[in-house]
Amino acid sequence: METPIRLPDLGPGPSDLSVSCWLIETGDEVATGDRVVELLATGMTFDVSAPICGRLSRIDTPLDTRVAAGDILGWIDPETTGE
Repeated sequence: METPIRLPDLGPGPSDLSVSCWLIETGDEVATGDRVVELLATGMTFDVSAPICGRLSRIDTPLDTRVAAGDILGWIDPETTGE
């Protein structure tokens, strides 16, 4: 089952976040904690990490899309070991 990559609540920080760069492409493997997408706010950047190991199966927020806490940025399909 796919797991969403959600933008966490950043607290009382900037409210004008947008997707500036996907650091991986659809189909790429990621490990838990790998940086997958970079967000831009006035004067700062924020990286969102992979919540699980797997492959990036879908990107829901293309470049320059405005995002808010709780938004789904993309999806990771967990790795299957075949065991």
